[in-house]
Amino acid sequence: MKIVIFFILILTLNIYGSDDFEDSFEDEFEQELISEEKGEEIFDPLYYYNRFMTDVNDVVIINVIQPVVDGYRFVTPQPARESIGNFFDNLYYPISFCNNLLQLKFENSANETLRFLTNSTLGLFGLFDVADEWFDIKPHKEDFGQTLGHYGVGSGFPIVLPLLGQTNLRDFGSGFVDVYADPVYWYAEAANSESLEFKRYVGLKSFETINDLSQSEITYEELTKGAIELYPFIRDAYEQRRNKQIGE
Repeated sequence: MKIVIFFILILTLNIYGSDDFEDSFEDEFEQELISEEKGEEIFDPLYYYNRFMTDVNDVVIINVIQPVVDGYRFVTPQPARESIGNFFDNLYYPISFCNNLLQLKFENSANETLRFLTNSTLGLFGLFDVADEWFDIKPHKEDFGQTLGHYGVGSGFPIVLPLLGQTNLRDFGSGFVDVYADPVYWYAEAANSESLEFKRYVGLKSFETINDLSQSEITYEELTKGAIELYPFIRDAYEQRRNKQIGE
């Protein structure tokens, strides 16, 4: 059961809900035709499976996930959704602190600690990002996939997970490390049964993801409607996003 919980960690990527992923989609529109004309090859041994699973996920996202997100957005005021997002971002502190430290980004690690202390106190347990709004202390979110990339570990081949979407071998494997620094995991771990542990973790991570998606200004369908081929489009946008994050 714990292996399944680790697998669900990929939900934390929130690849369809982040602003930088939207930027990557826009960049990908410009690059898609150029790449095809050049005949660029990408090592993708799971190509046919990935393409099939992307199409399956596409149907589920449009017909199930997006209606749930729209309904949640309708019944939950924007200030409440922002505060919920801030709360989960604040809980990300141990992951971000550790990975900034591993990359020897000591100033970023210090800023993450200052943000956590400020938002946990003045920000009412992280519900308000006063560190940014009042003191202009910006976040520096990092994960172990970025740490590996920082030290030159390649992304490996692309993988599309059922329901959870696009990732790659490096990021999939690194998720198993990040989970041990995730307070949500330790909260779930404190349950008195593996069944409750699983429900707690999946429930909280699913809620976090839905809340994040509800704050995106552009829907998944709007982002992908101009793609010539859906899977290569999402795959390349994901890799661009991750490369940008690693380079920052």
